[in-house]
Amino acid sequence: MNNSLVLSIVGVLMLALCLPSSSAAQERIFENKVPAHIPIKIKIRKEKEESFKDLKNERWLREFELEVTNTGDRPIYYLEIVMGTEVMPDGLPEIVIPMHYGRAELGDIVTKATSDDVPIKPGETVILTAGGMATNWEKARREYGWPDASKFRAEFQILSYGDGTGYWASELYPPPGRRKAPV
Repeated sequence: MNNSLVLSIVGVLMLALCLPSSSAAQERIFENKVPAHIPIKIKIRKEKEESFKDLKNERWLREFELEVTNTGDRPIYYLEIVMGTEVMPDGLPEIVIPMHYGRAELGDIVTKATSDDVPIKPGETVILTAGGMATNWEKARREYGWPDASKFRAEFQILSYGDGTGYWASELYPPPGRRKAPV
C-alpha cells in the first residue's frame, strides 16, 4: 500500500470520529432546566425513556412520565413545571405543557395548605404527566401538520411549602430580609 492511500484512509476515519453521531439526531432530547438550588430532582421515568426518545412514536407525549423527587427537608404542597418544545410552526410561539402537583390554589404561594392537601414528603417521589394536553398535541399535529418535537425542555415555575413560603420562578419567597406579616 502506498503512503498516500494509508493517509487518506486514516484521514477519513479521523473525520468520521469527529462528526456528530447520527444516532444523536435520531432521538428526542430531554433538557432539564430546573436550577440546582430548587429542592427537587426530575427525570423521565425509566420505563418511559425509550418511548420518549423514539422520534417515530407519535404517542410519546401521552406516554411521557416525569419523576419528581423532593430532595429537601420540608413537605412540598404545590409544584409546577412547564415542559416546552422548540417546535414553532408558522411563527407561533413555543408550545408549552404545564405539569403540576397539588391543589391549584396553592400555586399562589401565600395560600395556606389545609388538612385535605397531601404533600410530597421529603425523599418522596411523584409522577407528573401531560394529561389531556397530550391528546390536544396529537390532534394539532394531525389537523395542522405541525412537526413533532425533537427536544423537550423542563423549566421550573413554582414550589409552595403550603405555609406561605416557597419558590417563585427560582427565587425564594418571601425574599430574604423581607419581614413576614404576623399570622
